Amino acid sequence: MMTSKDLYWQNDQIPASRRYGDIYFSPEDGLLESRHVFLTGIGDPEIWQNETHFTLLENGFGTGLNFAMTCHEWLKTAPPDARMTYIATEKHPLTKEDIDRALSYWPELFREKQEILEKYAPATEGFHQRKLFVGRIKLLLLFGESAACLKQLDATVNAFYLDGFAPSRNPDMWSVEVFSHLAQLAAPKARLTTFTAAGFVRRGLEAAGFQMQKSDGFGKKRESLQGVFTGPASVKTKPWYRRPTPLAKASSIAIIGGGIAGLTTGLALQNSGYRVTIYERDSQVMNQASGNPAGILDPYLNKGNGAEAVFYRAALLHALDYFRTLDPDIFLIRGLTKFTGEDQLHYPDCGAISPPRIRDILAASLNIISGKNISPVAARENADAVVICGGPTSSHFLETNQLPLDPVRGQITLLDAEKYTTPPEQILCGRGYLVPPLNLNGNMTMITGASFGRDDSDTDIREADHRENLKNAEDLWPGIKDRSVTGGRCAIRAYSPDHLPLCGPVPDIDQYQTTYKMLKHGPKHKKFEPAPYHENLYIVSGLGARGFMSAPLLGDIMAALIAGEPLPVPMPVYESLHPARFAIRRLIKDPS
Repeated sequence: MMTSKDLYWQNDQIPASRRYGDIYFSPEDGLLESRHVFLTGIGDPEIWQNETHFTLLENGFGTGLNFAMTCHEWLKTAPPDARMTYIATEKHPLTKEDIDRALSYWPELFREKQEILEKYAPATEGFHQRKLFVGRIKLLLLFGESAACLKQLDATVNAFYLDGFAPSRNPDMWSVEVFSHLAQLAAPKARLTTFTAAGFVRRGLEAAGFQMQKSDGFGKKRESLQGVFTGPASVKTKPWYRRPTPLAKASSIAIIGGGIAGLTTGLALQNSGYRVTIYERDSQVMNQASGNPAGILDPYLNKGNGAEAVFYRAALLHALDYFRTLDPDIFLIRGLTKFTGEDQLHYPDCGAISPPRIRDILAASLNIISGKNISPVAARENADAVVICGGPTSSHFLETNQLPLDPVRGQITLLDAEKYTTPPEQILCGRGYLVPPLNLNGNMTMITGASFGRDDSDTDIREADHRENLKNAEDLWPGIKDRSVTGGRCAIRAYSPDHLPLCGPVPDIDQYQTTYKMLKHGPKHKKFEPAPYHENLYIVSGLGARGFMSAPLLGDIMAALIAGEPLPVPMPVYESLHPARFAIRRLIKDPS
């Protein structure tokens, strides 16, 4: 990632990179240049006039100037009910301070600059989706090498800005590989524009399927390039993980289950233009596993780049932004210390959030029918699509009973905080967790937990689980006393065999067995039919003990799937969440 030492201010005005020996925008007028090359180059505002959802990809986010400018124009000229997803790659993210300084030259972009600064993702490699302008615009930042990021992106793009440093300075952003990935992402007749007129760029784009032509440049640059994609359509997804046919906006969707997964998924779908009804069997939502008095955002420690590590890193950053946006005062306790056995890691932005407050805010925005136990078949009587978010009961239906979801019992222990003169001030996490004193119904209470009972669906309060929780808490903070226990709470969570959630269309497992029985001979995609799904039936389940951390991102993934919009996670992560993954693994290993 880029360090602040790399960026400097040429003539104390223009941001420039020492690494590439190039500037971020024209010293004459960066905004005028961007309007001329990029907005005019794609043909705004006509290009998005008839689009309910418009996707634009910029290769090189830089200072955010093109994003701010495009938002400014799109918000003025796009249909009032339209939405835009703006995707941008960036290998060396600038700091908020540098973005603030760079965009301050244009007061007309003040509103857009403030939105960027409020929502800008931390400089961590990976995909980062943020909602701006009350959800009308999604910014999907891809931090990392352009070619690697674009290879993992699943999107259909209406227009491209190519705005990396000059090809002679940063050739990696202008490679044949990058052009090939752009072509795979391009919608029919997608527009492309760039400030450069280099011959090898034009030839490379033409070879990838773009019909290119030269146009007037800006200032001292005589020419630029614009083009239209005329090549063949591409399918990047493996047949057995294919995306379902998008559901028309304004369609009705039933959500079965009103836990944190059901509420975040319901709100994401509602914000994407669907009519959503949530069916909850209990008398109120978030009454089961997500009904504890405190929810913990606890980092998942895995430094690798496997799908599990990538998903949970992205989920944590997404959740922190999501809940801060929901309520700036959502944190009950801020600050978390994680014990690894060898070290102590401190996370000042993590901590404990308030499930009751989350429930009140989310429920107030959604249509909820409580006290109703409903099946997918019954739900389809009044809905165009159904999403099952029922936790451990999600596999109790005929369509889902072959999905591997196991119940896991989890009991927390409540402690009288008045028994301790110097209790901890931060969340302590290790094998278990310990939450510092909270005011629960007028009593100062500490919370420790949670037990982990596989294949156990009973919710009785057990002394053995209290003892287990206390032992784990004592390892974190030796001052724990048995006599301080005042009560407990137990709920059942759903786990999958690989401890990753299930998020996606519900597969017809019997049809999978027939369609993909020859996978033992290798994944030669062209010989396989697209995945057989139960029509317009989806699932978000198996969140385990990380529901509050993973639910916001899972809800956005589900909304993107149903709406046919860009996925906010890399394709390997989507595949690792796909409900059919276990069936595919079995077929590859033992097709008989």
